[in-house]
Amino acid sequence: MLESRGVVVGLAAGRRAWAASAEARRDRPGQDEEDLEYEALQDAVHVAFSGAGPSQRVLVLAADVPEQALRPATEDGGAFGVAIDQDCTGRLASSHVSELGAAAAEADDTDPALLWFDPSEGPEALAFLEAAPQG
Repeated sequence: MLESRGVVVGLAAGRRAWAASAEARRDRPGQDEEDLEYEALQDAVHVAFSGAGPSQRVLVLAADVPEQALRPATEDGGAFGVAIDQDCTGRLASSHVSELGAAAAEADDTDPALLWFDPSEGPEALAFLEAAPQG
């Protein structure tokens, strides 16, 4: 999908995801939507790093998915963990690739730096993902 610069993402029922869901918004009244989305993205990155090799970067896709397709996930998904409850499609909003590899990002005490890619930049996001990270 990214190689073809696609914008429609197919999501299978049972797939883990992270979202600024209605439940997350209820738990954080008054918090800005963009802040919630940032926190959900960071949860996803941390989980992705846990399955990556020390020098691997990770890729996280941000997509608009129908709220009714989501259900709360297990505790290992962080505060924003959800699961896809039914097969559905989403519209890709952006792709994010970690600037550092997993070990270097873990050693840093700040949120992992993520590079933002427009949906039309899928091949570029994949190329950056595969390039050797600094640190």
